[in-house]
Amino acid sequence: MQDPIQVSQYSEPEPDIAVVRIDARKYINHHPAPNEIFLLIEVADTTLDMDRKQKAPLYANAGIADYWILDVNQRQVFIFREPLFQGYNQQLILQEDATLSLIAFPEIEVQISQLFP
Repeated sequence: MQDPIQVSQYSEPEPDIAVVRIDARKYINHHPAPNEIFLLIEVADTTLDMDRKQKAPLYANAGIADYWILDVNQRQVFIFREPLFQGYNQQLILQEDATLSLIAFPEIEVQISQLFP
């Protein structure tokens, strides 16, 4: 949690949560790269605008397939999928009563209500 990922040679943002391939030995010499990342999650209280307008294009450009922003104030989740060079092709906002799955693990369902205290 809040460890860097490597989206380019010069950019290593620190998402709040990164679900990555498990291989502890592999990350001794580098941070997880886009092809090793299953999901990135940002938890937004005061950072929602930055997470949507700055981080989403950065992650899309790197090819991160699944990016979520947990909006703690509105208790909803912004889902970004289908990365393109300039941004995500698919953007959804799911409310607290919805359920979703990770792209990498479609058999695992997440109830959005369980993501908020």
